[in-house]
Amino acid sequence: MIQVRVKPGIEEKLRSYFPWVYRPEIASYSRKPQKGEHVVVRDAGGHFIGYGYINPDANISVRLLSFNKEKKITYELIKERIESAYIYRKSLSLDTDAFRLIHSEGDFLPGLVVDVYRSHAVVEFTTFGMNLMRDWVISALLEVLKPAGIYEKKNEYIQKIEGFETQEGIIYGDVPPEIIIREKDLNYYVNIPQGQKTGFYLDQRRARSIIRSLVKPGFTCLDVFCHTGGFALNMKKAGAKEVIAVDISSQALEVGKKNAHLNNLDGIVWVEENAFDFMRKLHREGQTFDLVLMDPPSFAKNKASVPSALRGYKELCVRGLHVVKRGGYLVIYSCSFHITAEHLFQVLVDAARDVGRHLRVINMSFQDLDHPWILQVPNTLYLKGIYVEVL
Repeated sequence: MIQVRVKPGIEEKLRSYFPWVYRPEIASYSRKPQKGEHVVVRDAGGHFIGYGYINPDANISVRLLSFNKEKKITYELIKERIESAYIYRKSLSLDTDAFRLIHSEGDFLPGLVVDVYRSHAVVEFTTFGMNLMRDWVISALLEVLKPAGIYEKKNEYIQKIEGFETQEGIIYGDVPPEIIIREKDLNYYVNIPQGQKTGFYLDQRRARSIIRSLVKPGFTCLDVFCHTGGFALNMKKAGAKEVIAVDISSQALEVGKKNAHLNNLDGIVWVEENAFDFMRKLHREGQTFDLVLMDPPSFAKNKASVPSALRGYKELCVRGLHVVKRGGYLVIYSCSFHITAEHLFQVLVDAARDVGRHLRVINMSFQDLDHPWILQVPNTLYLKGIYVEVL
């Protein structure tokens, strides 16, 4: 197995279980590495740190899977990690039949995402090295999960960075084009091939519960970037008098309408329009709401895009503050690791100054527990939500 030595001082964070070695941090190889092969990582003095796989073409060159000298990367290790993840999910009592089973570094399987929708699994390989272990992953999933079918989603952006390509589609059994999942007392259609992420925003489960608790009977609510209506349905279920759900995707809105019909929830107004333009129009017309929720797609896919992303978040917050009633609630989410909670707080402060409002923070949320956040791996915390009362 190839030996990879890191530069002096790098071992400190690795021995604290940080699982990435960046290309500039590598001092030497025992031979020229092959893309995706398993490696032993050692410190500058030659002492063992861990086992991982390597992609010398990527900025994150080595991803560590094991810090135990006795546990090399084998099929048994992959299966053990998947079994452990499954046991953990069962312990959470999430009151749903859809959950994230493998959250990449959050479950010590970097480069792998697995979501479960009832009896079906959706997998996503996001690194060259993990894709080489796909047969192990699929075999382990069949043993542990015993799914009726497995569907593979393809993330072209990530695969381009890592330098590999897979085909999207069914890789085991049968996966219907639509599956109905349950989350507490609501049901949702999930279109795995056409849906965002692996089909549904499972990570916002906790946030949907918070919104349900905020909405009071008779509220008027605005759900911006509504996707297939996860928040809008919970607003209506809580007794909102009026819910306007906005998204630029006609396909997502059609699923949202079907979800409303599935749950016998009438009165949601579905609007296909650019969110920024629509909120400007609401402001011009003088419309206001008791609750305005904004859950945009990732504005910052990398560190370089953070400044422009913050301008986008600020504009959203300004638009939102213009149409929320005094005493009402404004909610903003970010699903990018590069946008921190502190970023969102500053954006809200700047927007409130421009609009002339005081904001009282009443809650915060992160991704739900089936998307684990590992303290030693900051990147595993990516989803943040700030809930404020507008005074």
